[in-house]
Amino acid sequence: MTEEKRGAGRRLVSVMTSQSFSWIEETFWPRGERRDIWMILDAARDRAIFRMLLECRLEYSCLYSQFRSPALEIAAPYLVQLEYQDRNTRRLLERAWGNSWGVFLKCDLRLDKLRRHLRQFLVVRDPQGRRVVFRYYDPRVLRVYLPTCFGEELRSVFGPVELFWTEGQIPDEMLEFRFRSGNLERRMLPLGPKRPELRPLGSSQNVDAAHGVEAARAYAPFKIRRAQLAVFSQVEVQKFEQWVRVHLQRFFPRQCAAAGEPGVQELVQYGIQRAAIHGITAKRDVCKYIDLMIVFGRDFDKDKRSRWAGQILGNRRHPGARMRALLQAAKAHLKNR
Repeated sequence: MTEEKRGAGRRLVSVMTSQSFSWIEETFWPRGERRDIWMILDAARDRAIFRMLLECRLEYSCLYSQFRSPALEIAAPYLVQLEYQDRNTRRLLERAWGNSWGVFLKCDLRLDKLRRHLRQFLVVRDPQGRRVVFRYYDPRVLRVYLPTCFGEELRSVFGPVELFWTEGQIPDEMLEFRFRSGNLERRMLPLGPKRPELRPLGSSQNVDAAHGVEAARAYAPFKIRRAQLAVFSQVEVQKFEQWVRVHLQRFFPRQCAAAGEPGVQELVQYGIQRAAIHGITAKRDVCKYIDLMIVFGRDFDKDKRSRWAGQILGNRRHPGARMRALLQAAKAHLKNR
C-alpha cells in the first residue's frame, strides 16, 4: 500500500502534446525571451522531481530554510526559473502537466526576492491561531483558494506577482489568475485541438466595496478563514478519491473496466461513507475497506453471506484493529473458496 501511494504520481500519464506545449509557451512568453516565468515545483509529488532538478540547468532555490534534513530536501517545494525554448523547461512541463506537480507564475523579480515573498505563505494560522503548513503551491489548492480571498488577502498573496497559472480540473485546461484594480480576474485557456480565445470566468469584487474597509481589516494576512478551510476539506476529499481510483485501476482493472469511470467514482464515494459508518476514517484503512467491497460485494458489511465481516465491524475495538482483523478474516475466507 505504501509503495503504491508513493508511486501514484509516477503512474499518472501527462497529456502534454507538442501543440499544447506550443500554446503554453505562447502564453508564458508572448514576446519571446524574458526571464520572468517561474514554477513552484512540489518535489513531494514524485521521487523523480528532485533528481530532475539536479540534472537540469535551470536556476532554482528551495523555499524551505537552508537548515533542512536530506529527507526534507527531496520532498520540499522549489522555485524554478523557466527558460524560453529550453529543452529542460520543456521536459519539466511535459512531466509536470496533469500530475499536479506545481503552479506557474509571472514576476519580474530576482530569484532571491521572489523566494522571500513566496516563503511568507508556507506557514499560516488557522482560525484558532495555530500554525499550519499551507501547500498553496498545489494547483488543486491554489485554484480554489484564490477565488475565496478578499481584496487584502489577494494583495498580500500576489504582491509582486503579476499572474498565476494552474492546470485545470481536466489537464487540457489552463487557469489564469490576475489581481488588478482590487479584483481577482480569472480566465480559462483550453489546450485542446481547437483552441478558442481565453474566456473570462468572472471576477471577485473588491473587498472594500463588498464588505467595507472594516471587514477587510478583520482578516489579517496569512490567516486561513473557516470558509476557506471548508473549501480545502472538499479539495482533500477529491484528492483522496482520485488516489483511490488510481489504486483500484491498478489492482482491479477488470472490475473498473466493467463499472466504467462513473461507476468507479460512485463506488469510491459510497465506500468512504460505509467505512465512516463503522468509524473507519484513516486513509489507508478506507482504501482497504473499498478493496474488500470489490472482492466481497459493495454491501459485504451487512450481507448474510459475510456475517463474519459484520461481527468484526460491530466490535468496539479500535478501527485500525478492526481493519486488521477484517483483512485476516477476508484472507482466510478467500482461501476456503
